[in-house]
Amino acid sequence: MIGSRIQIIAVTASVMVVLMVVHLIRSRRLRMEYGFVWLLGSAVLILFSLWRDLLDIIADFIGVYYSPAILLLVAIFVAALSFLHFSVAMSKQAEDNKRLVQEVALLRRRLELLSKTGDSDSADKSGSE
Repeated sequence: MIGSRIQIIAVTASVMVVLMVVHLIRSRRLRMEYGFVWLLGSAVLILFSLWRDLLDIIADFIGVYYSPAILLLVAIFVAALSFLHFSVAMSKQAEDNKRLVQEVALLRRRLELLSKTGDSDSADKSGSE
């Protein structure tokens, strides 16, 4: 049973994050693949908020003496993985942008050549009439 004020605040905050993520996914402002990570993180926080001894059980199993240090370690690990994922995504987008700019430049050049050819063809036609 939820007893302490901090548990109520933690559960409420986690549920609000879940609701916000669901709203962002439904309004298509957050992709499902990223929303899933947020929902999973919120579910873990709700679990730890409701079952306070779980963190101590995990700390004893791993051999960590100060159980909240596990939360910090996991948060740092998740942040590092997120940074790596977004770096890869940004690199891919930069390459895609470079390719698109090159294609647009080639298409623009082709259009200019076609319009010049079309102008000389229309000039030839009007001059021969």
